[in-house]
Formats: sequence, C-alpha cells, structure tokens
Amino acid sequence: MKKQFPPAMAMLLLAGFMLAAPAKPLVQDNSLPAELALIMVFADKIQKNPQGYWEAELRNGIEMVYIPAGEFMMGSPRDEYGREPDEGPVHRVFTKGIWIGKYEVTRTFWQAVMGGDAVKPEERDLPQGNVSYQDIQVFLRALQKKSGLNFRLPTEGEWEKCCRGGNPAALYGPLDEIAWQAGNSDGKAHPVGTKKPNGFGLFDMLGNVWEWCSDWYGNVYYGASPILNPTGPSRGERRVMRGGGFLHGGNYLRSAHRNDQDPAISKPHFGFRLVLDPSL
Repeated sequence: MKKQFPPAMAMLLLAGFMLAAPAKPLVQDNSLPAELALIMVFADKIQKNPQGYWEAELRNGIEMVYIPAGEFMMGSPRDEYGREPDEGPVHRVFTKGIWIGKYEVTRTFWQAVMGGDAVKPEERDLPQGNVSYQDIQVFLRALQKKSGLNFRLPTEGEWEKCCRGGNPAALYGPLDEIAWQAGNSDGKAHPVGTKKPNGFGLFDMLGNVWEWCSDWYGNVYYGASPILNPTGPSRGERRVMRGGGFLHGGNYLRSAHRNDQDPAISKPHFGFRLVLDPSL
C-alpha cells in the first residue's frame, strides 16, 4: 500500500528537511499551496512558469509542472477535421491535480536510471524512443528505487487535459510552431523543448515521439467513461498512445487523436513522459 502522510506529519518532515538543507531560495513565490508542500523535499527550485503554473525542478533532473484538478471536455466534435469514431462522444471529464513532466523523458535521463552506454553529446536532449509499455514499467520500478517517488504514466484523460492546456481547439497552436512532425522533422527526433509550449507550459505534447498512457484501449469506452478520474477499460489487449510523432502529420497530431499499440512493441518514435501525484 502506498504510504500517505497526514498534512501535519508532512509539514513536520518538511520542516526537518528545511533545517537540514543549505539555505537557498527554494521557492520563488510564497503562495505555494499547502497540498503541494511535499514536493519541496525533492526539489532544487519551485516557481511559477510564464503561464502561471507551479513548476518544480527535482533533484533527479526531471522538471515537472503542476496541473490543478479540474474538468474539461474530452474527445472531438463531429465536425473536427480528421476526426475518427473512437474520439467521441465528447464528454465531460474531471481529473485530480497532478505533476507532469515538462518534457518527454530524454535519453540522458533514461540512461541515468537504466544504465548502459553513455549517451552521445548530440543525443542527450533527444526524447527516449524505442520503448514499449512493458519497458517503461521496468524503468518506473527502477526509478522508484532510486528516487523513492511513485512516478507513473498519465491516464488518457490526464494526458488529453494536459495536451490541450486549456485550449478546446484541435491543436493548441500552429502545427509547425508547436510540433516536430513529418513536415519539418527530416524523419528524426529533435531535442525536447525546442518548439513552443502549450497553455500549461508543457512542451512536445504533440509531435516528436508518441507518448504511452496507462489505459487499456477501448474504441467505445468514451460512451461509458465515468466523469471523475477515468482510467480506461478494466482489461484489454492494447494500450493507449497519444500525441503523434516525428514520422506523422495531419490528422494524427490533434489533441483528441487516439492511437493503440501492443504493449510489447517498441519503435523509434514511441516515448513517454512522467506523472507524479501530489502525495508523491
């Protein structure tokens, strides 16, 4: 069972950490909500990003953005160009607050957790590709042992909310400005964070590499999806992927587009990003 600290104990732990830690301006804004205080134990810096959302630089090198709890309309309307049947019906979804990776997991971070050959300097900031869903489960277990934190993949609902960044349109900006895709990638991945972010300050939510989600795929799931924190069908054969990749374009790079893949399959354009619950 995941250990939960009551608020009073969390604050005591935090106070002990702050006494032991060297003096430095960890939090750049004193309005950090109490429910986010635990992240301070594991962060080098916490501040609000230009979009107004809390951003934490963790000591393991991961940068994460806090997306508050709230609702959005999931799926695509019937008149959206390129829409596919499994993207409907449009339905209301409420997701809890989460920390999510500002960037896709890079080759450097993957190597730091999993070991292996050193990453070439020119590849350090590229997203980690060639990973299956099953590979990622091994990575998450190794990362938990190293960090003591319960990182996970986003649910499909969390992913779409984070991708939209508050924008109900098919894209959160002009495609060439926000995504590495078939029309501008030269058939290869590019360093993360080199295109414009969305309204939450997240980069590469569309393009660069496809991103695995935790849900089993169900082509009619939206018709029965719960409003509160949907997690997908209870069983299945294929897992959800989102966001499109550097080999794809057009209809594939939309916030509502859904893809499904065999969880044992890996390809150069298959990657992921991390999620962390506020309780850590």
